[in-house]
Amino acid sequence: MACSKYTLTNTGSTIINFNYRRCDDSLWEYQVELNPNQTKNIWLINNTYSIAPLFQSSVVLVNNGVFPPVYPSPTPTMTPSVTPTNTPTPSVTATNTPTTTNTQTPTNTPTTTTTLTLTPTNTGTPTSTPTPTNTETPTNTPTQTQTGTPNVTTTPTNTNTPTQTQTGTAEITSTPTTTPTNTPTVTNTPTQTRFTFAITSGLTSNVACDAGDAGTIYGDEPIFNDNTRFYNTAVGSVTIDMSGYYVHSGVVVQLTSSGFETGGYTLCSILPTLTQTPTVTQTPTNTATLTPTPTPTIGYYTYSLGYDASLSATACSATPSNYYLSPSQNPLSIGDTIWTNTALSTPASNGYYSDGTGWYLVTGGAGVIGSSDPNGC
Repeated sequence: MACSKYTLTNTGSTIINFNYRRCDDSLWEYQVELNPNQTKNIWLINNTYSIAPLFQSSVVLVNNGVFPPVYPSPTPTMTPSVTPTNTPTPSVTATNTPTTTNTQTPTNTPTTTTTLTLTPTNTGTPTSTPTPTNTETPTNTPTQTQTGTPNVTTTPTNTNTPTQTQTGTAEITSTPTTTPTNTPTVTNTPTQTRFTFAITSGLTSNVACDAGDAGTIYGDEPIFNDNTRFYNTAVGSVTIDMSGYYVHSGVVVQLTSSGFETGGYTLCSILPTLTQTPTVTQTPTNTATLTPTPTPTIGYYTYSLGYDASLSATACSATPSNYYLSPSQNPLSIGDTIWTNTALSTPASNGYYSDGTGWYLVTGGAGVIGSSDPNGC
């Protein structure tokens, strides 16, 4: 059985309850309390989470995806090798050729003229290997980038100055620099999966209920008749005209071309037949089975519902009263029986019942819900 992780947050001002089936040991958890502003993480078997429609608007549900999570295999990223190219730097050979000219003056003070000539020498362009080895070659000769012949005129204090010629060579060795390449990290964002429903469909409710065309549709809620819209694909928008009637587990609903439900949900068993057939009224017999157990069990669920015998709109705005539901039928849905007492022995009267958001229609005199519309109010 597939499992998922849900995160639930109560944004309302009252304590709410929900039910689910635990993933680790498949046991059911009923009436789990969630206090105002409280957040809980649960690990559950898919399609087992349920909550009363009255509390749905107060709960923020985040589906964290499949549990245990499935991680994508890492994809190796190719990191290009950097082959640096050394840019030649001309070596400067400085040739100092001072020339001394003695000029006899009445004061016997010679004038010395020094001429400095700089001759640049260009070297070739070396090509480095794919994995360069950086070697630093220190030079004691200062680096000069200068071309010109400066004239220096000095007046020495000595009468005789010898002429000297000095030659120096400056060598410059370039060092390649490797720039690292950053590889981005790809983060996968999980996508919430819609719930799958096997259906039969047709142009009328009777055709859809009587073994219509088989297919599959998808909804956002795990319970079929809690959805207000369906899709023909597991992800994305509706891509076909979905007008018609669709049946799942004996419940029929009419959809618009965009997949929105219209007119509510109805049991196929209470639809009028196209041929004249005798109507058989079944009177349910309630048999209480007592099973001793060392732990207390839930005897019933309480629902606060408005009521009107003939109008759904009046039931939506009516002052609510307490009604009761069997634990095996919770949450409230089509086919469930509404009772007026905690002993679950007196069925509710025919008419419309509402939780303020949707309505439920009881027919047949046995308290059984035959039709519903989750957003009928």
